[in-house]
Amino acid sequence: MDLTTHPASAKKGCNEAGRRVVSDAFEAWRTGKRPIADVFAPGIVWRIEGRSAISKVYRSRQQFVEEVAEPFEARFDRSATPFRPTRIHQIFCDGDTMIVYWAGRGVANDGKSYTNSYVWIMKVRAGKVAEGVAFYDSTSFDELWYRVKPSTTQAGKPREEFHDARRRH
Repeated sequence: MDLTTHPASAKKGCNEAGRRVVSDAFEAWRTGKRPIADVFAPGIVWRIEGRSAISKVYRSRQQFVEEVAEPFEARFDRSATPFRPTRIHQIFCDGDTMIVYWAGRGVANDGKSYTNSYVWIMKVRAGKVAEGVAFYDSTSFDELWYRVKPSTTQAGKPREEFHDARRRH
């Protein structure tokens, strides 16, 4: 998946409906109304760049939720301050490609704060995110990932351990 474009082939304008889809999804996530993965298409291809514990390509919404979203959220589910976006710095738009530069914060189940900044590059098609690439401070992320064990799944069932995504490249 290549979400970069050569300047000569760059699309003109912005798909405002796509921008609204992404903006609304982040607002729903920020307020705790819906998880961000609700805007992901079932067949999404999501790539997490770098060398963090979860860096790899995910080939469906279900895979992303099971291997990333659920275990991440389960590191905050006993906290009064779960992880949420706290600031959308900018949403850049070029055709159906949305680039969101945002910051998030939460207090993990161990009582320690986790903050990070992210850049997500997403292609929106038919009202859903069909492709995406994520960049973030992997050192900060990995410190949380290895320090705090996930306590539950989304359904509230105890979860003893989640697999390390790096083993499944």
